[in-house]
Amino acid sequence: MDLRDFAARYRRLGRLGFDDWQIVSEVASAVSKMLREGRVRGCPNTEDMIVNIVVRTLDNLGIDRYSIMRGYLQGTTEDVRRVLRRIFPNVEQIIRPPPHVVHAQPRVVSRGSEVPIYVVPSNYGYGGGGKGRPRRRRRGKAIAGFIIGLVLLLMVIGAAWSLRHPPQTQQTNATTSSLSTQPNSAVTYTQSAIDPTWVSQFISIVNQYRQSSGAPPLQYCQWLSNFAYVRFETMIQNPAISHYGFDQDFSEYLSQYQSFLIPGEEALYPSGYTPSEYVQNLQSQAPLHWEELMNGNYTYYGYYIGHWLAYVIVGSCPVTEIPGPNIDIPQYFQSYGCSVELENTTWLVIELSNWCSGPVTIPVSVINEGLSPQYYVYLPIQYNLPTSDEYVELGVDLSSTSPVRLFVFTPDQFNYFKSLYEQEVWSFTGPAYYYGGESTTFNTVIMLSTAQLTSGGYYLVISNVLPSAQYAYIVGNVTITFTPATPNIPAPGMPVVTGSQTQSPYIQLPNITIPPPPKINITPPPINITIPQINITIPTINITVNTQQNT
Repeated sequence: MDLRDFAARYRRLGRLGFDDWQIVSEVASAVSKMLREGRVRGCPNTEDMIVNIVVRTLDNLGIDRYSIMRGYLQGTTEDVRRVLRRIFPNVEQIIRPPPHVVHAQPRVVSRGSEVPIYVVPSNYGYGGGGKGRPRRRRRGKAIAGFIIGLVLLLMVIGAAWSLRHPPQTQQTNATTSSLSTQPNSAVTYTQSAIDPTWVSQFISIVNQYRQSSGAPPLQYCQWLSNFAYVRFETMIQNPAISHYGFDQDFSEYLSQYQSFLIPGEEALYPSGYTPSEYVQNLQSQAPLHWEELMNGNYTYYGYYIGHWLAYVIVGSCPVTEIPGPNIDIPQYFQSYGCSVELENTTWLVIELSNWCSGPVTIPVSVINEGLSPQYYVYLPIQYNLPTSDEYVELGVDLSSTSPVRLFVFTPDQFNYFKSLYEQEVWSFTGPAYYYGGESTTFNTVIMLSTAQLTSGGYYLVISNVLPSAQYAYIVGNVTITFTPATPNIPAPGMPVVTGSQTQSPYIQLPNITIPPPPKINITPPPINITIPQINITIPTINITVNTQQNT
């Protein structure tokens, strides 16, 4: 979707129709498209031109870009994020603020508030795609209405649990490294058969396209499949809202991982397609969602297959994608003059991530400071990491134009250090958790206690408080490396718990008027219903109305 489409919809819906993150998402999609076109055409100063065009458009729409505070930037490329920061100066940042600089005087006193804990904002991409169906002739309206009403009633009341959990074989391999780079030619799908084999072939085709674009292949991850099951259980409670309940589920199961985890979600409805046909469908009908599957930030996937109601487009519609999460799907399509209705279908929920298991490295800070003589810079380091390891690695890689000293303190040690006079600091080497000496370069790994990192944290100090100190310009990076514990997420078949309550089957249905059927006396059990010579063939309907972080 380009900038003109967004402007047209904004004029039609007004400011109340868009949250901050939706505006950022729309602009991010347009910026990504303009950057690609600019590179192809070899335009000079492409980013400057894009910023001017977008700012002028937002001004004409009456959007105060300085008031936009919230945007999901994760999952977008660095050049897109760079442009977005220029357009929305106050949008939530994804880098840590600089450390504090303090002057060592006759009683050292710090100034400014402490640096907040580094938190990367959760983003998730959205996927899906589908095609509209031709408008059907309504034959036997009264009989069909009665039959559909009866089927819906039996489904919701008598068969809800079985519909939500169809028999399926869960994939047990740890990764998809055993998948061929070519689709399995021995399996040919001519009808709806959405099962683990179908998914395996679909991902294999996706990985072929990823390889051609330079992205790493998607590998299978079991806990992501567990999360896909949780997400299915949540989304079917209210299919009218796109990606319903994602923030709550992420907070419940994955909030401790948000400092490094890049999650993505695609809820697809592929019934009636072969894997290769569905890939083509996504490329033509849901290019933004296909782009998310091609996103090189993702390296792992998990999935869950279930059956429940979903909204499908009736007839033709100029749009086939939802631009973000938490959008009222019927209302959105109605704004384009389209009709939708609920139908029972197969859900394929795919969860994407940049991590499954093993060690990760998260950025603590990028140091880029000029330090005058008799000044020091300090960086608070405090994290609640999702790990069972007793110690984690603090990586310090710094260089300075003149000699400085490196310390790591506990809070009590840091308070003592701050209390010293300038002349006392000149000869100070401890007490300190770590003293790295005096040098122009530091490339070291320091083991930090996980318990201390959680409870009180540490302070990294670079000191230019020396008897013969000179002006020092310091650059470098500080990181933490640790091995996260596997997320504890219920496996398929286990109760999904939010807080202290197990989710109960609930679905928000539209207002449907069904002609009252004649009185029927039924004596259960058993119930035997025979409808002679009625053959109903319903055309395969595939439509994805899910959302994606536009990039």
